[in-house]
Amino acid sequence: MLIPHWINQLKDIPTPCYLVDKAQLKKNLAIFSALKRKTDCTIILALKAMSTHALFPVISTTLDGVTASSIYEARLGLEEFNGNVHVHSIAMTKNEAKQYNRMASHISFNSKRQHELFLNTNSSIHPSIGWRINPNVSSAPVEKYDPCAPYSRLGIPIGNVSSSDLKQIDGLHFHALCEQKTTPLFNILDAIELTYGDALCELKWMNWGGGHRICDPDYNIDALANKMNNWKNKYGINIIIEPGDAVIRNAGVYVSRVLDIINNEKLIAICDISPTAHMPDILEYPYRPNVMNAGPPNTAGHNYILAGNTCLAGDVVGEYSFDSPLGVNDPVIFTDMGQYTLVKTSNFNGVNQPSVGIIDEHGSIELKSTSSYFNFKERLS
Repeated sequence: MLIPHWINQLKDIPTPCYLVDKAQLKKNLAIFSALKRKTDCTIILALKAMSTHALFPVISTTLDGVTASSIYEARLGLEEFNGNVHVHSIAMTKNEAKQYNRMASHISFNSKRQHELFLNTNSSIHPSIGWRINPNVSSAPVEKYDPCAPYSRLGIPIGNVSSSDLKQIDGLHFHALCEQKTTPLFNILDAIELTYGDALCELKWMNWGGGHRICDPDYNIDALANKMNNWKNKYGINIIIEPGDAVIRNAGVYVSRVLDIINNEKLIAICDISPTAHMPDILEYPYRPNVMNAGPPNTAGHNYILAGNTCLAGDVVGEYSFDSPLGVNDPVIFTDMGQYTLVKTSNFNGVNQPSVGIIDEHGSIELKSTSSYFNFKERLS
């Protein structure tokens, strides 16, 4: 049975709790550091996936800045992260355009109209300006999460940006992957080269977006480095990537406790973590999170449906099999839950927001924040 080195401290931790293993985070950052040494690329943290700013002092030792898609994200990056703020806003108001002009180092506009609004709003322009394109190469495994799906609102269709258009901007940005390896990326790059060819030399930078599973053991990091160096040498541009998921890959867990066990033809363990409020990707994507020391149904002696404690009928994680029976107050630990968790949580049904803690290299847990009634009340006015 796998027993984490910090398990004995859970009795002192309020649950539900999001924990980040700093040692694993540093292993991930070492991979990005090696990629930077090989390519001199720019790597920025996608705040939409992970905005736990207590970890920014660690992450900023390796990554060069953040990518933000809202005023609040941009301000968080500016205030808490020692690096540049790259902005991609789907649509901004004039007031936001003024704020982005003060905060951003780079802006990738989602449409030519948004670019014009920005230029007309600001008398002097400070950020480096680019456009997000939609390369129209679909590869994401789920259409709902595919930026290149039919009728996508994300990016200017590649056919609507001519080679001559590249002279009026500094860079191009695309984000077309979803937790994928190098082959889909290279197919996208082939489509962009076929469209623009040597006109890419007009650019200063190109942002290859996120969705790269760089920290997976079977990811071909050398192939990525070679492709980056090839583009840099061929077109004279700086390559930027903006991972979020990969940075925190396998470093985050959600810790829950069993509140009750009921029997309705099957045993149902009611936990103090809500899929609806704390892990919405389980319902949206959907996917099945792994549980420490548990497996698929009927692979061990004790089966339980793991469920949340809200009144929503569908607030259910799924069925898992355990070697030993679960009891009230037993911990249930969901693994690889660092990405798209805290950034998506809600107070649906008035449930607590998760506490946040960091596991240091010696296995000690430092609690960073806990939820309170006032977090719930103030948000609802």
